[in-house]
Amino acid sequence: MNDARREFATIASKEPVPLARGALLIAKEEYPSLDIDEYLDKLATLAREAEPIVRAGEDTVERVQLLSHFLFELKGFEGNAENYNDPRNSFLNDVINRRLGIPITLSVVYLEVGRRLGINLYGVSFPNHFLVKAVDERGELIIDPFVGGKILALDEIRARLTQIFGQPVELNPAMLKARGARHILARMLTNLKIIYMGASDWTRALAALDRIIMLEPRALDELVERGSLFERLECFKPALDDYQSFLSQAPEHPAAEAAREAVMRLIRQVALIN
Repeated sequence: MNDARREFATIASKEPVPLARGALLIAKEEYPSLDIDEYLDKLATLAREAEPIVRAGEDTVERVQLLSHFLFELKGFEGNAENYNDPRNSFLNDVINRRLGIPITLSVVYLEVGRRLGINLYGVSFPNHFLVKAVDERGELIIDPFVGGKILALDEIRARLTQIFGQPVELNPAMLKARGARHILARMLTNLKIIYMGASDWTRALAALDRIIMLEPRALDELVERGSLFERLECFKPALDDYQSFLSQAPEHPAAEAAREAVMRLIRQVALIN
């Protein structure tokens, strides 16, 4: 286990999980020389530069609008719609350097800068598109950092659901639920896993799955997926361990029968090696 993975395991085992540090540790596996404190300082610097602008807002709506103006107009952060699946969009250091990202990494920048300025912000794990919400005594604002920090009306949110699912879908309050750092980091890693699986980069996909399971030890689907990936890479003992762990936790799961077959197959493979 490398140093970045070891530190990631440490922060994943505790509450609260530090969002920016966790995101930068994800990037550090790709960039081993990355100086995490340097990028935490860059986020703090953004907040210091934004403070006189954002503090001029008289209420949460105005402060959110001013923060969006600062990040997306003055500092040039934007959604990378042209090359959405570029892995660099998922590495926070690259997002800070290039000013390009996907919804979830731009949301991390938004959260980290806005929270330093006293705005009550939370991540929102909306289907297919991560969002941010600001909360005060008067209610909630839903914000989309991927499109310049636009404040979304409920009708716009419903229209997005229709577009995502191809038919009208009822807006469930759970879709706008506030999510903490653990969930945000797991979703970032899931994005990377999907990119790497699509590119048949099994080693990097495995690294992403490892860290998802560190964050969410009962992530059963990921446990089965990691077992399958270990087997593909001919790491038969870790694959067997994952399938057996899965079956001990979820013997009635729909994937349990396939997992039992994998266990029998892998027991034979491990015996041959030993």
